[in-house]
This record gives sequence, structure tokens and C-alpha cells, in this order.
Amino acid sequence: MRRFVYCKVVLTTSLVWVLVDVFLLLYFSECNKCDNKKDHSLLPALRDILYKSTTPT
Repeated sequence: MRRFVYCKVVLTTSLVWVLVDVFLLLYFSECNKCDNKKDHSLLPALRDILYKSTTPT
């Protein structure tokens, strides 16, 4: 009986982490149909940082 409870806890915790990961991937991924008003993607910010760090001043 105790193993079954542990199994349920492990499976529930794993499912919660998978759902959190999916949410984060969907929230921060670049989409083709995004509004130009608000860009939730993290990639443009990273591009700006990389561009600023590689351009000579």
C-alpha cells in the first residue's frame, strides 16, 4: 500500500513539472502568429544582447 502512495506522489509531481515545462516553452517560444504589440519571446532580447556584445564600440 505504501508503494502505491509513493508511486502516486512521484507521478503527480512529474506531471506537474511537465505541465510547468510545457507552459514555459509555449510562453517563451517564438510563434509565427504573435501580435507585434507584445512580444513574449525571450529570443529577441537575447539577440539584442548578443548583437551589442559583438559589435565594436
